[in-house]
Amino acid sequence: MMRGFIVIVTAAMAMIFLGKKQYAHHFISMILITGGVTMVGAFNIIYSEDKKDGGESKSTPTKPLGIILLLIAQLFTGGQFITEEKLLSGYYLDPFYAVGLEGMFGCIVFAIILPIMQYVDCGTGDMWDQLCTNGHLEDTPKAFSDMGYNSNILIESIGIIISIACFNACGVAVTKYASAPQRSTVDTCRTLFIWVISMMLGFESFIWQELLGFFLLVLGTLIYNEIIVIPISFMKFNTKVEMAKRNRMSEGEYTDDAAYLSTSPGAMYNQGARNNQQLNK
Repeated sequence: MMRGFIVIVTAAMAMIFLGKKQYAHHFISMILITGGVTMVGAFNIIYSEDKKDGGESKSTPTKPLGIILLLIAQLFTGGQFITEEKLLSGYYLDPFYAVGLEGMFGCIVFAIILPIMQYVDCGTGDMWDQLCTNGHLEDTPKAFSDMGYNSNILIESIGIIISIACFNACGVAVTKYASAPQRSTVDTCRTLFIWVISMMLGFESFIWQELLGFFLLVLGTLIYNEIIVIPISFMKFNTKVEMAKRNRMSEGEYTDDAAYLSTSPGAMYNQGARNNQQLNK
């Protein structure tokens, strides 16, 4: 439910650190996305069936610490998106190369931090019990022991590594060829696919009210990326197509620059094709 916050965080950081402008259709789409994710989470909490023990339902209340950590994580994720766009816009970096560098530096950092965490004792209280394992912040030997005892854990761990690698590569590609805010809107739509797959696997029951939330989520994503343009003056005034039209009208003629401006957000800028056009004139 709280993942919709990443859209607002990324858009705000893009305005602050990258100088990007957000227009009316962007703000309205962000409201739709955040509202859709919130509705999905709220209906899931309200209508989900709790496991029963002895005829009494055992509910698991939401922990304030979990909400705080999730909000902080969204700030770091938004910062990562903005940093990647800054680097990718200033330098030529292949998305796979960028992901490889992130993975390499991540391994180096955790190779230093993990051994230290093995010896950091935890305090007492419910908060520390949620963060710690066997009284320490980390217990890597136990993790490897569990993998050896249960091969399913090892297989799932390898699957997660492959899945995250593909996810990061696709995400960086979206950032490179579109923008960080656009990536955040597409990233939020993962909730829809998780919902569908969870129902197919029997992990979650169908709640028809969630369809409205997912409709708002998808609609907001399509509006933000200008795949759907609402035919209302203030909603379409600052879309890429309309701004390109105004540029053509102010110049009094159709130019190649206007044609490039009117391309979709994900379209690549082909410098070679543009040079060929200039030579053929």
